[in-house]
Amino acid sequence: MIFFATNFLPKAMFSKANNPFQESDVIVVSNPKDPIYKNGLKMRIVFEEDLSIGEIEGDDNYMFGGNILFNTDEDGNFYVSDYDNHRIQKYDPEGKYLLTIGQEGQGPGDFRNLSVPRFDIDKNIYITDGSNRRISFFNRKGEFLRQIPLKKRYNDVYINSKGFFVANNWNLIQEDNVTIQTSIYALFDDKFNQVAEFFKDEFISSMPSGFDESSIVNFLANLLSTTAFKPQVGYTLSSDDYIYLGYPEKYEINIYSPEGKPAKKITRKYDLIPVKEKDKKSFVNLAIDGFSAQIFTEEIKAEAFQKIKYPKYKPAYDSFVLMENGWLAVIVESVEDEYTLFDIFDQEGKYVANFKTSIPAEGILSRIFFFKNDCAYAVVTENDFKFVKRYKFKIQEYIDKK
Repeated sequence: MIFFATNFLPKAMFSKANNPFQESDVIVVSNPKDPIYKNGLKMRIVFEEDLSIGEIEGDDNYMFGGNILFNTDEDGNFYVSDYDNHRIQKYDPEGKYLLTIGQEGQGPGDFRNLSVPRFDIDKNIYITDGSNRRISFFNRKGEFLRQIPLKKRYNDVYINSKGFFVANNWNLIQEDNVTIQTSIYALFDDKFNQVAEFFKDEFISSMPSGFDESSIVNFLANLLSTTAFKPQVGYTLSSDDYIYLGYPEKYEINIYSPEGKPAKKITRKYDLIPVKEKDKKSFVNLAIDGFSAQIFTEEIKAEAFQKIKYPKYKPAYDSFVLMENGWLAVIVESVEDEYTLFDIFDQEGKYVANFKTSIPAEGILSRIFFFKNDCAYAVVTENDFKFVKRYKFKIQEYIDKK
């Protein structure tokens, strides 16, 4: 999701700090540029669309806003967090609407914003609401159970089997016209005391030098320039509570034990991927969608878009997800209306496959693609509308006859 008016600031300086991952403490799996094929057979995953949920017009229960996240339970039911409509929609495995959870507000069970729906050890649904600063719990019938108030802002919270939290502790400090934005990615105990820090980044920025049109254009152009194709931290939690975290400034994914100790690092040699004109156009289109608050005039936006300074290369990869068989699927890049490029690593972290597919895995901005219940799932944009998709897939070995 992009919310330029509220969540992104022009970054005059970026710094990384306190990443305690020590090379001597971990198993390092170093991979070459090309996959390691067995018996001369290449490997790929073939996807076939199996179900689509969503409508362009018609029943409101099937119409989504511009920013959605979702998850499925072990029975295959869908839970769709609709940010714009401040609600969660539940659908059965055939895509039939079942019920709505929540509404906009600050009362118990209400939302101001919504995270990915996730499930605790008791199979209840929990949602992180950064604006209301709480984690809300519901049963599968959509009934509100309880909430955990948060003294600080925590984003994208996972709760492990011991009741500990893996989260991004986000903090914003305003000093005169300077803004300091800090994100700490860490493991926290059940009282939100920090147990282990995995990564910390800090952005320092200043407000426009004036309020004339030229200053605002430069302000906006700088904001966009400092977010375009910049690496973003990604993390996830495995079924056995291991923590996977990567910052794609280079090609590596770090794995931590459930206690937060460094365990393994997976790396791969790679070629830099240049930022092309089509990539720039896609970024601008996403930026346009992000200006929902309309705080800038069309003239200012048009001029600022022309002044964006893009990096020469994309991040080392886009995002990653875990497969149910223990493999790691890395989305290297996703090119709109063309292809998604995948790397696959086996349970040991060895590089076993590289392939392109037409599945539109919306990656670094939404990271809504995952494997579950022997299927793959994605959020797909069609004609500017969002749809939830389920795919059957096959892992194929084949001989490359080129």
